[in-house]
Amino acid sequence: METKGIQQFMNSYSVKMIIVSGLAILLLIPSFLIQELIQERIALSEKVKNELYAQWGGKQVVAGPVLNVPFAVTEAGQTNQGTSERYGVAHFLPESLKINGELFPETRKRGIYKVVVYEGKLKLKGSFAQPDVSQLEIQNARYNWEGAYFTMGISDMRGIKNLPELIVNGQKCTVDPGVADTDLFQSGITVKADSIDLQQTLNFEIDLVLNGSEDLSVEALGKTSEVTMKSGWAQPSFTGGFLPENRNVTASGFTADWRVTHLNRNFPQQWVDKKYNTHEAKLGVELLITIDHYQKSMRSVKYAILFIALNFIIFIFIEIKSKTRIHPFQYSLVAFALLMFYALLTSIGEQIGFNWAYLISAVAVTTLISWYAFPILRDKRMVGWVTLLQTGLYLFLFTILQLQDYALLAGSIGLFVILVIIMRASQQIKWYSEG
Repeated sequence: METKGIQQFMNSYSVKMIIVSGLAILLLIPSFLIQELIQERIALSEKVKNELYAQWGGKQVVAGPVLNVPFAVTEAGQTNQGTSERYGVAHFLPESLKINGELFPETRKRGIYKVVVYEGKLKLKGSFAQPDVSQLEIQNARYNWEGAYFTMGISDMRGIKNLPELIVNGQKCTVDPGVADTDLFQSGITVKADSIDLQQTLNFEIDLVLNGSEDLSVEALGKTSEVTMKSGWAQPSFTGGFLPENRNVTASGFTADWRVTHLNRNFPQQWVDKKYNTHEAKLGVELLITIDHYQKSMRSVKYAILFIALNFIIFIFIEIKSKTRIHPFQYSLVAFALLMFYALLTSIGEQIGFNWAYLISAVAVTTLISWYAFPILRDKRMVGWVTLLQTGLYLFLFTILQLQDYALLAGSIGLFVILVIIMRASQQIKWYSEG
């Protein structure tokens, strides 16, 4: 009698639900392993991208030109004993700056990974007002006008594909690699201004041809800066501290125009040394490739507990209604089939994209679970309910993954509706009929 009582206790639905609940929680461990797998694939993708970018040219940021004038000033010592010389550089920004840029994109592949690179052609024109050193408020400074120079910031020098010439008031000036000081830019080019009369308005222009990857940005350093960019790429993302005043994006490409004045920035037209950082005046465009299957796969695997729990609940309901006994091991196999969906989704998505991978994986797993449930339940109607549940869940998840701004709202409402359905179904169960 004691053995029979123990057996009845172990076969009771209350114990079954406790075992199945513990099993569902335990099966969350494989879902975390799948998340780690996706993270590894994302890291590998970024590594391949960076290798391709290093060979072609990285994200390019172009800034300038800036007129720089070295100076020296004699200062009294701290203890009033003797004097010391302090050296610095005064920086003068353009009065006006116009930049016309055109990007010629190209898709490169390595294995299953794709990146977008470009050749960018930039034409910069503008003018400098006569430098007014009185606004720098440096007493007794001696300016070395013969040692003045222009600098332009270029973030990745490997991408320069032409021999640029800075033309100032019709005079061609030789360009040297590197920046003479790192107050404003860490890398770029320098043009000596020793043969140019700086005591007048300076009109300049320069053409640049650059190889780069994904993003091309410029810094709006003019008192008035006007920037125009265009390309045949149909998926741009406008970046930086300023959005375009006008933009037109079509299937054949985009055009965008910016206009920025000195009042839109937090630094003046002239200062000395490293007093200000010009990077906040950056604006530009990023050429996007819609490869979001990793992000969507990561989002989808976070719903694994929902899929496992709902499947276990529906199988328990079917078990109680039909008096069919389902072993915990069979629950485990169903859960592992559900987890295989995410592995299939990630691996197939790398090859053919997320949407088709989702369809193939969902159909495969739904078919597998329905096929497995049929000899256990021996009821086509019950198997039909299992198939309908799987189909509804995968449609619900796909809808959430496609939404951006309303994903949380749709998910919350969907989960509430699912809870209502489960609560209503539980009312039809005679929970103590076994006793």
